[in-house]
Amino acid sequence: MNISAVVGGTVVTPGGPLRSDLVIREGKIEAIGPAPAGPDGTIDATGCYVLPGGVDPHTHLMAAPHLATAAAARGGTTTALSFTSPRAGESDLACLQRSRAELANAGIAIDVGLHAAIYDPDHVTAADLAAARSAGAAAIKIFLAYPELGIMCSDRRLRELMAMAGPAGLVVAVHCEKAAVIQALEDTAAPGPPGSGPRIFADTRPPEAEVEAVERVLAAASLTGATCYLVHLSTAEALQRVRSARSAAPPAVHAEVCTHHLLLDDRRYGQTDAERYLVCPPLRSERHIEALWAGLADQTISTVGSDHCQTRTLSGRLAASGHTYAYGLAGIGPRLPLLLSEAVTRGLTMAQVARLAAENPARAFGHYPRKGALLPGSDADAVIFDPAGETVLPADGLGDGTSDSVYAGRALHGRIRAVLLRGTLIVSETEFVGADPAGTYLAA
Repeated sequence: MNISAVVGGTVVTPGGPLRSDLVIREGKIEAIGPAPAGPDGTIDATGCYVLPGGVDPHTHLMAAPHLATAAAARGGTTTALSFTSPRAGESDLACLQRSRAELANAGIAIDVGLHAAIYDPDHVTAADLAAARSAGAAAIKIFLAYPELGIMCSDRRLRELMAMAGPAGLVVAVHCEKAAVIQALEDTAAPGPPGSGPRIFADTRPPEAEVEAVERVLAAASLTGATCYLVHLSTAEALQRVRSARSAAPPAVHAEVCTHHLLLDDRRYGQTDAERYLVCPPLRSERHIEALWAGLADQTISTVGSDHCQTRTLSGRLAASGHTYAYGLAGIGPRLPLLLSEAVTRGLTMAQVARLAAENPARAFGHYPRKGALLPGSDADAVIFDPAGETVLPADGLGDGTSDSVYAGRALHGRIRAVLLRGTLIVSETEFVGADPAGTYLAA
Protein backbone atom coordinates (compact mmCIF):
# COMPACT_ATOMS: atom_id res chain seq x y z
CA MET A 1 0.00 0.00 0.00
CA ASN A 2 1.46 3.36 -1.05
CA ILE A 3 1.10 6.12 1.53
CA SER A 4 0.69 9.73 0.48
CA ALA A 5 0.64 11.35 3.93
CA VAL A 6 1.03 10.68 7.64
CA VAL A 7 -1.19 13.18 9.43
CA GLY A 8 -1.81 14.42 12.94
CA GLY A 9 1.40 13.18 14.56
CA THR A 10 4.57 14.69 16.00
CA VAL A 11 7.27 14.42 13.35
CA VAL A 12 10.77 13.96 14.82
CA THR A 13 13.11 15.84 12.49
CA PRO A 14 16.86 16.50 12.85
CA GLY A 15 15.89 19.95 14.12
CA GLY A 16 13.53 18.58 16.75
CA PRO A 17 9.92 17.41 17.00
CA LEU A 18 7.20 19.23 15.06
CA ARG A 19 3.44 18.83 15.25
CA SER A 20 2.92 18.44 11.56
CA ASP A 21 1.96 16.17 8.69
CA LEU A 22 4.42 14.21 6.59
CA VAL A 23 3.69 14.51 2.87
CA ILE A 24 5.04 11.75 0.62
CA ARG A 25 5.42 11.56 -3.13
CA GLU A 26 6.99 8.79 -5.21
CA GLY A 27 8.74 7.22 -2.23
CA LYS A 28 10.32 10.47 -1.04
CA ILE A 29 9.34 13.00 1.59
CA GLU A 30 7.88 15.93 -0.31
CA ALA A 31 7.19 18.19 2.64
CA ILE A 32 6.76 18.44 6.38
CA GLY A 33 3.66 20.54 6.59
CA PRO A 34 -0.09 20.45 5.97
CA ALA A 35 -1.17 17.52 3.83
CA PRO A 36 -3.67 18.07 1.01
CA ALA A 37 -7.23 17.50 2.13
CA GLY A 38 -8.52 13.95 1.80
CA PRO A 39 -5.70 12.25 -0.11
CA ASP A 40 -5.81 8.52 -0.69
CA GLY A 41 -3.42 6.42 1.38
CA THR A 42 -3.36 8.54 4.54
CA ILE A 43 -2.24 7.25 7.96
CA ASP A 44 -3.66 8.95 11.04
CA ALA A 45 -0.82 9.36 13.56
CA THR A 46 -2.75 11.35 16.17
CA GLY A 47 -1.12 10.89 19.56
CA CYS A 48 1.94 9.25 17.98
CA TYR A 49 5.50 10.16 17.15
CA VAL A 50 6.59 9.88 13.54
CA LEU A 51 10.22 8.80 13.64
CA PRO A 52 12.77 8.12 10.89
CA GLY A 53 13.05 4.44 10.03
CA GLY A 54 15.72 2.80 12.13
CA VAL A 55 19.23 2.28 10.74
CA ASP A 56 20.98 -0.66 12.39
CA PRO A 57 24.72 -0.11 11.81
CA HIS A 58 25.92 -3.51 13.07
CA THR A 59 24.41 -6.80 11.94
CA HIS A 60 25.48 -10.23 10.71
CA LEU A 61 22.45 -11.28 8.70
CA MET A 62 23.80 -12.87 5.53
CA ALA A 63 23.04 -16.41 6.74
CA ALA A 64 19.30 -15.69 6.34
CA PRO A 65 18.72 -12.13 5.11
CA HIS A 66 15.04 -12.71 4.29
CA LEU A 67 14.14 -13.68 7.87
CA ALA A 68 16.43 -11.16 9.54
CA THR A 69 15.18 -8.21 7.49
CA ALA A 70 11.52 -9.13 8.00
CA ALA A 71 12.15 -9.11 11.76
CA ALA A 72 13.95 -5.78 11.43
CA ALA A 73 10.97 -4.28 9.63
CA ARG A 74 8.54 -5.44 12.31
CA GLY A 75 10.71 -3.65 14.86
CA GLY A 76 10.87 -0.38 12.93
CA THR A 77 14.31 -0.80 11.33
CA THR A 78 14.18 0.02 7.63
CA THR A 79 17.91 -0.02 6.88
CA ALA A 80 20.42 -2.63 8.05
CA LEU A 81 24.17 -2.57 7.51
CA SER A 82 25.61 -6.08 7.57
CA PHE A 83 29.14 -7.36 7.86
CA THR A 84 30.23 -9.96 5.36
CA SER A 85 31.58 -13.37 6.42
CA PRO A 86 34.25 -14.80 4.10
CA ARG A 87 34.29 -18.54 3.56
CA ALA A 88 37.40 -20.66 3.87
CA GLY A 89 39.72 -19.81 0.98
CA GLU A 90 37.58 -16.87 -0.18
CA SER A 91 39.15 -13.43 -0.36
CA ASP A 92 37.60 -10.59 1.57
CA LEU A 93 36.79 -8.70 -1.64
CA ALA A 94 35.29 -11.76 -3.32
CA CYS A 95 33.06 -12.28 -0.30
CA LEU A 96 31.80 -8.71 -0.51
CA GLN A 97 30.98 -9.11 -4.19
CA ARG A 98 29.27 -12.46 -3.58
CA SER A 99 27.23 -11.05 -0.69
CA ARG A 100 26.06 -8.13 -2.82
CA ALA A 101 24.91 -10.54 -5.52
CA GLU A 102 23.13 -12.75 -2.98
CA LEU A 103 21.15 -9.81 -1.62
CA ALA A 104 19.63 -9.24 -5.05
CA ASN A 105 17.86 -12.61 -4.83
CA ALA A 106 17.33 -12.93 -1.08
CA GLY A 107 13.86 -11.39 -0.81
CA ILE A 108 14.99 -8.76 1.67
CA ALA A 109 12.26 -6.81 3.44
CA ILE A 110 14.25 -3.61 4.00
CA ASP A 111 17.23 -1.86 2.43
CA VAL A 112 20.59 -3.47 3.24
CA GLY A 113 24.13 -2.13 2.90
CA LEU A 114 27.37 -4.03 3.44
CA HIS A 115 30.58 -3.61 5.42
CA ALA A 116 33.56 -5.69 4.31
CA ALA A 117 34.91 -7.89 7.10
CA ILE A 118 38.68 -8.33 6.85
CA TYR A 119 39.50 -11.95 7.63
CA ASP A 120 42.90 -11.89 5.88
CA PRO A 121 44.40 -8.57 6.96
CA ASP A 122 47.96 -9.34 5.87
CA HIS A 123 47.03 -9.71 2.21
CA VAL A 124 44.57 -6.86 1.67
CA THR A 125 45.87 -4.23 -0.76
CA ALA A 126 45.00 -0.60 -1.38
CA ALA A 127 43.46 -1.72 -4.67
CA ASP A 128 41.24 -4.17 -2.78
CA LEU A 129 39.98 -1.37 -0.52
CA ALA A 130 39.28 0.88 -3.50
CA ALA A 131 37.35 -1.97 -5.13
CA ALA A 132 35.37 -2.53 -1.93
CA ARG A 133 34.38 1.12 -1.92
CA SER A 134 33.39 0.92 -5.58
CA ALA A 135 31.17 -2.04 -4.71
CA GLY A 136 29.30 0.16 -2.25
CA ALA A 137 30.92 -0.83 1.05
CA ALA A 138 30.97 1.94 3.61
CA ALA A 139 33.47 0.35 5.97
CA ILE A 140 35.93 -2.42 6.59
CA LYS A 141 36.00 -4.33 9.86
CA ILE A 142 39.23 -5.31 11.58
CA PHE A 143 39.48 -7.76 14.49
CA LEU A 144 42.02 -7.40 17.30
CA ALA A 145 40.95 -10.78 18.66
CA TYR A 146 40.19 -14.31 17.41
CA PRO A 147 43.67 -15.64 16.61
CA GLU A 148 42.09 -19.11 16.79
CA LEU A 149 40.04 -18.17 13.71
CA GLY A 150 43.06 -16.76 11.89
CA ILE A 151 41.54 -13.29 11.47
CA MET A 152 43.37 -11.24 14.12
CA CYS A 153 45.09 -8.09 12.91
CA SER A 154 48.49 -7.06 14.27
CA ASP A 155 49.25 -3.56 15.57
CA ARG A 156 51.45 -2.81 12.60
CA ARG A 157 48.89 -4.02 10.09
CA LEU A 158 46.14 -2.07 11.86
CA ARG A 159 48.04 1.15 11.21
CA GLU A 160 48.77 0.18 7.60
CA LEU A 161 45.13 -0.65 6.85
CA MET A 162 43.97 2.56 8.49
CA ALA A 163 46.40 4.54 6.34
CA MET A 164 45.03 2.84 3.20
CA ALA A 165 41.37 3.14 4.20
CA GLY A 166 41.32 6.93 4.34
CA PRO A 167 42.19 7.52 0.66
CA ALA A 168 39.70 4.79 -0.28
CA GLY A 169 36.93 6.65 1.55
CA LEU A 170 36.28 3.81 3.98
CA VAL A 171 35.48 3.93 7.68
CA VAL A 172 37.53 1.47 9.75
CA ALA A 173 35.34 -0.47 12.17
CA VAL A 174 37.30 -2.32 14.85
CA HIS A 175 36.45 -5.16 17.23
CA CYS A 176 38.35 -4.08 20.34
CA GLU A 177 39.48 -6.98 22.51
CA LYS A 178 43.17 -7.65 23.15
CA ALA A 179 43.77 -11.28 22.26
CA ALA A 180 46.92 -11.67 24.40
CA VAL A 181 44.98 -10.80 27.56
CA ILE A 182 42.22 -13.27 26.71
CA GLN A 183 44.66 -16.05 25.83
CA ALA A 184 46.66 -15.62 29.03
CA LEU A 185 43.52 -15.77 31.16
CA GLU A 186 42.18 -18.79 29.29
CA ASP A 187 45.48 -20.64 29.74
CA THR A 188 45.55 -20.03 33.49
CA ALA A 189 41.83 -20.24 34.35
CA ALA A 190 41.11 -22.77 37.08
CA PRO A 191 38.52 -25.44 36.22
CA GLY A 192 35.15 -24.61 37.74
CA PRO A 193 32.28 -26.78 38.89
CA PRO A 194 29.92 -28.32 36.31
CA GLY A 195 27.97 -25.65 34.47
CA SER A 196 30.45 -22.86 35.23
CA GLY A 197 31.90 -22.75 31.70
CA PRO A 198 29.89 -19.73 30.50
CA ARG A 199 31.01 -17.76 33.55
CA ILE A 200 34.63 -18.67 32.84
CA PHE A 201 34.14 -17.76 29.16
CA ALA A 202 32.99 -14.29 30.24
CA ASP A 203 35.62 -13.82 32.95
CA THR A 204 38.46 -14.53 30.53
CA ARG A 205 37.29 -11.57 28.44
CA PRO A 206 37.52 -8.82 31.09
CA PRO A 207 37.03 -5.06 30.68
CA GLU A 208 40.80 -4.58 30.56
CA ALA A 209 40.99 -6.53 27.28
CA GLU A 210 38.61 -4.02 25.68
CA VAL A 211 40.21 -0.93 27.17
CA GLU A 212 43.73 -1.79 26.05
CA ALA A 213 42.51 -2.50 22.52
CA VAL A 214 40.59 0.79 22.37
CA GLU A 215 43.74 2.67 23.34
CA ARG A 216 45.66 1.00 20.47
CA VAL A 217 42.97 1.87 17.95
CA LEU A 218 42.69 5.48 19.03
CA ALA A 219 46.46 5.86 18.79
CA ALA A 220 46.49 4.36 15.29
CA ALA A 221 43.63 6.63 14.22
CA SER A 222 45.49 9.67 15.52
CA LEU A 223 48.65 8.66 13.64
CA THR A 224 46.91 7.92 10.34
CA GLY A 225 43.98 10.33 10.35
CA ALA A 226 41.59 7.46 9.65
CA THR A 227 37.93 7.61 10.58
CA CYS A 228 37.39 4.79 13.05
CA TYR A 229 34.24 3.19 14.35
CA LEU A 230 34.53 1.33 17.65
CA VAL A 231 31.97 -1.45 17.61
CA HIS A 232 30.04 -2.74 20.64
CA LEU A 233 31.87 -0.87 23.40
CA SER A 234 30.86 -2.29 26.78
CA THR A 235 32.92 -0.64 29.52
CA ALA A 236 33.05 2.62 31.42
CA GLU A 237 36.80 2.91 30.94
CA ALA A 238 36.59 2.50 27.15
CA LEU A 239 34.15 5.41 26.97
CA GLN A 240 36.51 7.51 29.06
CA ARG A 241 39.30 6.80 26.58
CA VAL A 242 37.03 8.03 23.77
CA ARG A 243 36.24 11.21 25.69
CA SER A 244 39.94 11.85 26.34
CA ALA A 245 40.91 11.26 22.72
CA ARG A 246 38.27 13.65 21.44
CA SER A 247 39.25 16.39 23.87
CA ALA A 248 43.01 16.11 23.24
CA ALA A 249 43.35 16.04 19.46
CA PRO A 250 40.03 14.92 18.08
CA PRO A 251 40.33 11.92 15.79
CA ALA A 252 37.29 11.10 13.70
CA VAL A 253 35.90 8.42 15.98
CA HIS A 254 32.43 6.94 16.35
CA ALA A 255 31.57 4.90 19.43
CA GLU A 256 28.85 2.26 19.26
CA VAL A 257 27.01 0.39 21.98
CA CYS A 258 24.73 -2.59 21.44
CA THR A 259 21.32 -3.20 22.90
CA HIS A 260 22.29 -6.21 24.99
CA HIS A 261 25.07 -4.29 26.77
CA LEU A 262 22.53 -1.63 27.73
CA LEU A 263 19.85 -3.99 29.04
CA LEU A 264 21.42 -7.26 30.23
CA ASP A 265 24.07 -7.68 32.94
CA ASP A 266 26.61 -10.35 33.81
CA ARG A 267 24.42 -11.95 36.48
CA ARG A 268 22.94 -13.90 33.57
CA TYR A 269 26.10 -16.02 33.63
CA GLY A 270 25.08 -17.42 36.99
CA GLN A 271 21.83 -18.83 35.63
CA THR A 272 21.18 -22.36 34.45
CA ASP A 273 20.68 -21.05 30.89
CA ALA A 274 23.84 -18.93 30.99
CA GLU A 275 25.11 -20.04 27.59
CA ARG A 276 22.16 -18.35 25.90
CA TYR A 277 23.68 -15.01 26.89
CA LEU A 278 27.24 -15.53 25.69
CA VAL A 279 28.48 -12.74 23.46
CA CYS A 280 31.84 -11.07 22.72
CA PRO A 281 32.53 -8.82 24.49
CA PRO A 282 30.50 -10.39 27.31
CA LEU A 283 27.76 -8.80 29.35
CA ARG A 284 29.11 -6.50 32.04
CA SER A 285 28.22 -5.44 35.56
CA GLU A 286 25.68 -2.80 36.47
CA ARG A 287 28.45 -0.20 36.88
CA HIS A 288 29.31 -0.44 33.21
CA ILE A 289 25.67 -0.40 32.14
CA GLU A 290 25.10 2.87 33.97
CA ALA A 291 28.21 4.32 32.33
CA LEU A 292 26.91 3.33 28.89
CA TRP A 293 23.62 5.10 29.49
CA ALA A 294 25.53 8.18 30.64
CA GLY A 295 27.53 7.91 27.40
CA LEU A 296 24.31 7.97 25.40
CA ALA A 297 23.12 11.06 27.23
CA ASP A 298 26.36 13.04 26.82
CA GLN A 299 26.89 11.93 23.19
CA THR A 300 30.11 10.03 23.82
CA ILE A 301 28.27 7.14 22.20
CA SER A 302 27.23 7.91 18.64
CA THR A 303 25.10 4.92 17.69
CA VAL A 304 23.13 1.95 19.00
CA GLY A 305 23.39 -1.29 17.04
CA SER A 306 22.10 -4.79 17.59
CA ASP A 307 25.15 -6.90 16.60
CA HIS A 308 22.46 -9.28 15.37
CA CYS A 309 23.93 -12.74 14.77
CA GLN A 310 21.77 -14.87 12.54
CA THR A 311 23.98 -17.85 13.41
CA ARG A 312 26.12 -18.23 16.54
CA THR A 313 29.89 -18.72 16.46
CA LEU A 314 31.59 -21.68 18.13
CA SER A 315 34.48 -20.83 20.44
CA GLY A 316 37.67 -22.83 20.65
CA ARG A 317 37.82 -25.42 23.41
CA LEU A 318 38.12 -23.63 26.76
CA ALA A 319 40.78 -25.39 28.83
CA ALA A 320 39.13 -24.67 32.18
CA SER A 321 35.90 -26.41 31.20
CA GLY A 322 36.91 -28.70 28.34
CA HIS A 323 34.04 -27.49 26.17
CA THR A 324 33.36 -25.21 23.23
CA TYR A 325 30.58 -22.63 23.48
CA ALA A 326 28.28 -20.92 21.04
CA TYR A 327 28.18 -17.14 21.31
CA GLY A 328 26.38 -14.25 19.64
CA LEU A 329 22.91 -12.79 20.17
CA ALA A 330 20.04 -12.07 17.80
CA GLY A 331 18.30 -8.73 18.18
CA ILE A 332 17.72 -6.83 14.95
CA GLY A 333 13.95 -6.79 15.49
CA PRO A 334 13.80 -5.81 19.18
CA ARG A 335 16.56 -3.15 18.95
CA LEU A 336 14.40 -0.10 18.29
CA PRO A 337 11.37 -1.10 20.45
CA LEU A 338 13.73 -1.78 23.37
CA LEU A 339 15.48 1.56 22.98
CA LEU A 340 12.22 3.48 22.62
CA SER A 341 10.82 1.82 25.74
CA GLU A 342 13.91 2.32 27.87
CA ALA A 343 14.13 5.96 26.78
CA VAL A 344 10.97 6.62 28.77
CA THR A 345 12.58 5.25 31.92
CA ARG A 346 16.02 6.75 31.35
CA GLY A 347 14.86 10.21 30.33
CA LEU A 348 16.06 10.22 26.74
CA THR A 349 13.99 12.27 24.32
CA MET A 350 12.54 10.96 21.08
CA ALA A 351 14.97 13.25 19.26
CA GLN A 352 17.90 11.57 21.04
CA VAL A 353 16.58 8.11 20.15
CA ALA A 354 16.19 9.15 16.51
CA ARG A 355 19.78 10.35 16.39
CA LEU A 356 21.22 7.22 18.03
CA ALA A 357 19.12 4.66 16.18
CA ALA A 358 18.82 6.29 12.76
CA GLU A 359 20.49 9.62 12.00
CA ASN A 360 23.97 9.01 13.42
CA PRO A 361 24.38 5.53 11.88
CA ALA A 362 23.31 6.93 8.50
CA ARG A 363 25.77 9.81 8.84
CA ALA A 364 28.65 7.59 9.93
CA PHE A 365 28.40 5.36 6.88
CA GLY A 366 27.49 7.77 4.11
CA HIS A 367 23.74 7.18 3.82
CA TYR A 368 22.55 10.53 5.21
CA PRO A 369 20.30 12.36 4.36
CA ARG A 370 18.76 9.72 2.11
CA LYS A 371 18.40 7.56 5.21
CA GLY A 372 18.15 8.31 8.91
CA ALA A 373 16.12 11.50 8.80
CA LEU A 374 12.71 12.90 8.00
CA LEU A 375 13.57 15.75 5.64
CA PRO A 376 12.27 16.89 2.26
CA GLY A 377 14.02 14.75 -0.35
CA SER A 378 14.85 11.89 2.04
CA ASP A 379 13.48 8.40 1.49
CA ALA A 380 10.07 8.15 3.10
CA ASP A 381 11.18 5.58 5.69
CA ALA A 382 9.12 6.22 8.80
CA VAL A 383 7.94 4.62 12.04
CA ILE A 384 4.65 5.57 13.68
CA PHE A 385 5.22 5.04 17.40
CA ASP A 386 2.44 5.23 19.97
CA PRO A 387 3.99 6.08 23.38
CA ALA A 388 0.76 5.15 25.15
CA GLY A 389 0.71 1.64 23.70
CA GLU A 390 2.23 -1.54 25.08
CA THR A 391 4.34 -4.31 23.57
CA VAL A 392 5.37 -7.75 24.80
CA LEU A 393 8.32 -9.11 22.84
CA PRO A 394 7.77 -12.62 21.48
CA ALA A 395 10.11 -15.58 21.85
CA ASP A 396 10.91 -15.63 18.13
CA GLY A 397 12.66 -12.24 18.00
CA LEU A 398 9.85 -10.87 15.81
CA GLY A 399 10.35 -13.76 13.40
CA ASP A 400 14.09 -13.65 12.77
CA GLY A 401 14.32 -17.45 12.53
CA THR A 402 16.71 -17.90 15.45
CA SER A 403 13.80 -19.03 17.68
CA ASP A 404 15.36 -18.14 21.04
CA SER A 405 15.26 -14.44 21.79
CA VAL A 406 16.93 -13.35 25.03
CA TYR A 407 14.31 -10.57 25.17
CA ALA A 408 11.32 -12.95 25.09
CA GLY A 409 8.42 -11.86 27.27
CA ARG A 410 9.85 -8.42 28.01
CA ALA A 411 7.05 -5.86 28.49
CA LEU A 412 7.78 -2.55 26.79
CA HIS A 413 6.43 0.97 26.98
CA GLY A 414 4.96 2.05 23.65
CA ARG A 415 3.97 0.27 20.46
CA ILE A 416 4.98 0.56 16.83
CA ARG A 417 1.76 1.05 14.87
CA ALA A 418 3.14 1.22 11.34
CA VAL A 419 6.38 1.21 9.36
CA LEU A 420 6.97 2.73 5.92
CA LEU A 421 9.79 1.91 3.52
CA ARG A 422 10.13 4.50 0.75
CA GLY A 423 6.50 5.47 1.21
CA THR A 424 5.11 1.93 1.17
CA LEU A 425 3.39 0.49 4.22
CA ILE A 426 5.38 -2.65 5.12
CA VAL A 427 4.30 -3.19 8.75
CA SER A 428 0.93 -2.66 10.40
CA GLU A 429 0.53 -3.42 14.12
CA THR A 430 3.83 -5.35 14.13
CA GLU A 431 2.74 -7.62 11.26
CA PHE A 432 4.68 -7.54 8.01
CA VAL A 433 2.34 -6.54 5.18
CA GLY A 434 4.82 -5.40 2.54
CA ALA A 435 5.50 -6.86 -0.84
CA ASP A 436 8.17 -9.51 -0.97
CA PRO A 437 10.85 -8.38 -1.62
CA ALA A 438 10.44 -4.76 -0.51
CA GLY A 439 14.10 -3.91 0.06
CA THR A 440 17.11 -3.21 -2.14
CA TYR A 441 20.89 -3.23 -1.85
CA LEU A 442 22.08 0.10 -0.50
CA ALA A 443 25.46 1.28 -1.74
CA ALA A 444 27.19 3.90 0.39
